[in-house]
This record gives sequence, C-alpha cells and structure tokens, in this order.
Amino acid sequence: MVAVEPMITNLSETDIAILRQMAADFRARNPGTFARRTVRQPRIIEGQNVKIGKANADITSGTAGTVTIWRRDGATAPAATTETVDANLDWLSTETISSGKMVLIQFFDDENAWRIVGAECE
Repeated sequence: MVAVEPMITNLSETDIAILRQMAADFRARNPGTFARRTVRQPRIIEGQNVKIGKANADITSGTAGTVTIWRRDGATAPAATTETVDANLDWLSTETISSGKMVLIQFFDDENAWRIVGAECE
C-alpha cells in the first residue's frame, strides 16, 4: 500500500469535526450529487424552466434563434421533439453558435424570455 500525504496539515480535532459535519450537511442537502435517479425529471428553479435543445440555424451574438427542444421519454435516450422556442444569445458569448449545436436554455419569467445559458463547443 502506498502512503498518501495529507493535503491539509496541522488541523485540530475540532477543525476536522467541523469539516466532517459540513460534508455530511452538504450530502444531506444535495442528494442528487451522489446518487443518480433512474429517470431525470424537469426541475423548476424559482419559476425558471431549464431545457436542452439544438440550434436550428446559426445564432449570432445579440440575436435570437430557434431551438428545437430535446427530451427524454422514460428510459429512452434524449431525442428531438416538435417543440421549438426562440432563445436569445445575449449573455453567454460573443461567438456564433452553429446550427445543430446542443444548447442549454433557461426561461426568465420576469422578462418572458428564453436565454441561451450554455452551448456545445464549436
């Protein structure tokens, strides 16, 4: 067995107990971080929906583009649906998102707008 050097040294027993309790509290509040669900469910985050999809055409910075929503039905792999939304590319980047690239979009209820908040690398 290979000896492993500790990364943090000179911690008191109290410090170690606090760190262990913080880790236990984090695991208790974030169960999905450590265990996968068999079927992922859509999540509502403060009234803002988050979805994945593919850009139907190139989307340039400062404009909106049409995104086809992808969804998983049961145990099947994610697939395109007939749902489309117009999503703004105004926060994420100054780079163009090419047609066919996967994007993460989020709905902002107070603005009644979908925004692209993540995209597949070019």
